[in-house]
Amino acid sequence: MSGLRIERPGEGVAMLVLDRPERLNALDDSLLLEALPGALASLGSDASVRAVVITGAGRAFCAGADLECTGFTQPTATDAEAYMRRSHLTPLRVRALDVPTVAALHGAVVGAGLGLALACDFRFTGPELRMGSPFVTMGLVPDFGVSYFLPRIVGAERALDLLLTGRLVDAAEALALGLVSRCCDDVVAEAVAFAATLAAAPPAAVAATRRNVYRSLELSLDGELEQEVRAQSLALFGSEFPGRFAAWKQQVRGGG
Repeated sequence: MSGLRIERPGEGVAMLVLDRPERLNALDDSLLLEALPGALASLGSDASVRAVVITGAGRAFCAGADLECTGFTQPTATDAEAYMRRSHLTPLRVRALDVPTVAALHGAVVGAGLGLALACDFRFTGPELRMGSPFVTMGLVPDFGVSYFLPRIVGAERALDLLLTGRLVDAAEALALGLVSRCCDDVVAEAVAFAATLAAAPPAAVAATRRNVYRSLELSLDGELEQEVRAQSLALFGSEFPGRFAAWKQQVRGGG
């Protein structure tokens, strides 16, 4: 597919690569409306995929929406809203995956590129990074999930600092803010190795744990405990538990 490719760098690991390096992987109409949502739906339905890495070819992860895309030139506000609803399938589908996601970042991670990165469960970066949300400098508001994800990751005050100034942060500040969890010399290799570790874990338990953590952000303690009760009851009678529990008991008793 144009502007996007899927690689399989390890067992259980799929890598989604934005591939418009000449445009710093800016998202054009094809990527926003078709290729990205379609690729994520395909990965989500592939039982052999147990972890996903998202990265960009060339000098950048993603410089945001391509300035030539028609999202900026819709004839009416109603048309713009319809365009946005279609393009926003991407962050929804990243978060809807039942497998862990790792963003391997470098260079520009801006606008919609920031939203794509924040939608992932983990963010690793290379030493060269310029990350931020310049929407306000154009008289726009954050989209692609940025105003949802960012305050949940760094808190409301720090989110507003970044969103209202439109400033970009480097790798060191991104690490200090918690925008990224790891700075690596070879970010793709590190992200793939980490994804392979996640892919080796029992998939049903991983999926349930991931769902519970994200649902907990919207629930009361009572509501989350109820989620845990249901998920654990299913896990206790799932196919993954008996053998792994027996091995765990043997390991504990052996260590004792």
